[in-house]
Amino acid sequence: MKRKKAINFLTVTLFAGVLLTFTIYIGIGTVFNSDKNSEENKGFNKMFYSENVFSELVRYVDYKVFGHINGGDYIIGDDDWLFEAVDSQNGYERLLDYIGAAPFEEHELDRISTAISNRVALYEDSGVQYMMIVIPDSITVCSDKVPGYLGNQSEQTKLAQLTAKLAGQDVEEFINPTHTMIDESSDMAMYNNTENSINAYGAYCIYNIVVAEFMSDTGMEVERLHRDDVDFFTRLTDGKTIARNAGIEGIVKNSTVTLSDDMPDNYTIVSSNGNSITTERDDAKENSTEYFVVLECTNSWDRIQLMPYFSNTFDKVIYRDQLLSDHYASSYSGVTLVVQVIRESELASMVW
Repeated sequence: MKRKKAINFLTVTLFAGVLLTFTIYIGIGTVFNSDKNSEENKGFNKMFYSENVFSELVRYVDYKVFGHINGGDYIIGDDDWLFEAVDSQNGYERLLDYIGAAPFEEHELDRISTAISNRVALYEDSGVQYMMIVIPDSITVCSDKVPGYLGNQSEQTKLAQLTAKLAGQDVEEFINPTHTMIDESSDMAMYNNTENSINAYGAYCIYNIVVAEFMSDTGMEVERLHRDDVDFFTRLTDGKTIARNAGIEGIVKNSTVTLSDDMPDNYTIVSSNGNSITTERDDAKENSTEYFVVLECTNSWDRIQLMPYFSNTFDKVIYRDQLLSDHYASSYSGVTLVVQVIRESELASMVW
């Protein structure tokens, strides 16, 4: 025991010595290389602490050694996974929701579930297949990367509440793919580890669930892309949004999963204007039955990730980077399916 303590003390002392030596080196270099007569000389302290190399070292030690990120509410998970306690885009209280401390109030739950039920009824009356699918938060699907002190995710999250509410009303058009995504993510991550966003594999899982649901509900057959038809490529890039916001994008790399060049590319973008993009399969005219899909996403990144799958499967697809609040999509002649894709972090802010 004494020997172990001595080794630990020696390690800490050596590290402190190296850090102090490097600090003095940078500081002396700053002093002798600065122009003392220049009006731009703002003093030793400010120049010293603004040294990029020194600042980078401090951030590196703070993160790697002490498991801490200065500034912002960040959750540092295992294997360089980062999560925002509060979403920087929409203010979603991610950590509170994770532990079940920010549930929907009953009137909020009623408002949202009623809006979704009404939407289902409107499309059903128009003879159009409809579904809304949620992209769960990375902290929900990748809970194995969440630090142990947070424990397991609560069963009273907003998504869990809404799922149970709609299931009780037999609204099967609302799809929560959390369990499927967890089951199918054992071999490859579905999310970016430094950003709350799906990667190409996560998008494939969302697509596969939608297509399976469509075929099951309608009895129609489509030329779906199976897992064996798709190859993925994994590489490291600089950290994405969360890492950039924390100033550690060079320290924490993002494991990016993209489609390989072998992915089929059997479609053409025939129009693009504003928030709308239309694609057609190159062999659409050869098919006896035309499948026309409208896909609405709340986020352009999700649409970009989903496009190769849906456009290679359905004869015609219209993409929008917003969810329309009425059943306008059913007015298109021949539309077969309308899919609305929303993120878990956006459920509370749905306006209908």
